[in-house]
Amino acid sequence: MVKECEDQVIVISGESGAGKTECTKLIMQYLAAVNKSPSNIVTEQILEAAPLLEAFGNAKTVKNNNSSRFGKYLEVHFKEGVITGAQTTEYLLEKCRIVTQANCERNYHIFYELLAGLTNQEKEKYGLLIAEKYFYLNQGASCEIEGKNDAEDFRFLLAAIQVLGFTNEEQDVIFRILASVLHIGNIYFNRKQMKHGQEGVEIGSDSEIRW
Repeated sequence: MVKECEDQVIVISGESGAGKTECTKLIMQYLAAVNKSPSNIVTEQILEAAPLLEAFGNAKTVKNNNSSRFGKYLEVHFKEGVITGAQTTEYLLEKCRIVTQANCERNYHIFYELLAGLTNQEKEKYGLLIAEKYFYLNQGASCEIEGKNDAEDFRFLLAAIQVLGFTNEEQDVIFRILASVLHIGNIYFNRKQMKHGQEGVEIGSDSEIRW
């Protein structure tokens, strides 16, 4: 690329569990290693984007404990052999996984990492409990993955967020949105007898809307 000054393309394809995600990591690590300016903060940010994307876009499936549930197109920009920037475009995110998962599968990693990594004080702030208590997380009866430490991965995620330049306020907004999703999933309704023999419904889980 440097010698011929022509764009290069790498297409990573394969069935579930073939190693596409890990292959992408290795390629990015190689590009960072041969970068003529290894101290470049942009290079560090590109590498730290990987755990962030995995947390929000990967989940446990029957075939793969770290399955990417979205596609991504990643552009890395060079100038005279030095990485100057990057751009990621995500597409085809499996949105339905947020509300339903098959047996032995999980929702996206971020939810379990959040609940495992927050302090008790932070959990109280967002009104959160353990993963098994949430309908959006326990449908697959697989809240834990053997060999995966969700609390440790959450610490890696926090470090990545800092490198990528998120402010504390932005981080708080993200956590509140994630907590809101979990609370919404636990809202249920009860039948209520109305006047004149009519039937209605009322929210039966007040705690989920008061936090």
